[in-house]
Amino acid sequence: LLSEKKLKRHFVDHRRVLVCGGRGGDGVSCFHSEPRKEFGGPDGGDGGNGGHVVLRADRQVKSLSSVLSRYQGFHGESGGRKNCFGRSGALLYVQVPVGTLVKEGKEVVADLSCPGDEYIAALGGAGGKGNRFFLANENRAPVTCTPGQPGQERVLFLELKTMAHAGM
Repeated sequence: LLSEKKLKRHFVDHRRVLVCGGRGGDGVSCFHSEPRKEFGGPDGGDGGNGGHVVLRADRQVKSLSSVLSRYQGFHGESGGRKNCFGRSGALLYVQVPVGTLVKEGKEVVADLSCPGDEYIAALGGAGGKGNRFFLANENRAPVTCTPGQPGQERVLFLELKTMAHAGM
């Protein structure tokens, strides 16, 4: 914890932040194989979704000085054999002070005025589809699969409402 003297020196009430959601995992193209079974069907799994970046108001945080200028969400994992789905990326929580305004350009998109308030700053990308997804009556052995989608990328401006703003 910072003393009052150090808090005055390190107090930051506005910050520009680049937030990027995690990339989705890639789908997989593979085929089922078993002894004495020559042609198995498709069994490629889907990729996991990318993780979101979430801003959370915390009473313990007093200033925006601890907030970094760039946050990248966790990526999803690729799918696997035997129709195994990839693991989705975990959520990335960014702790901000209570009373933080979140702006995109001039527009206020969120007001984190209560402890525990959350705002999804950037969405993670969707996971890709494995070749099992493309199985159809017309195509019994699809080889196509799709890559994961990139996460959302945004530039946000965080502004801390101070007591002077609250009095106005």
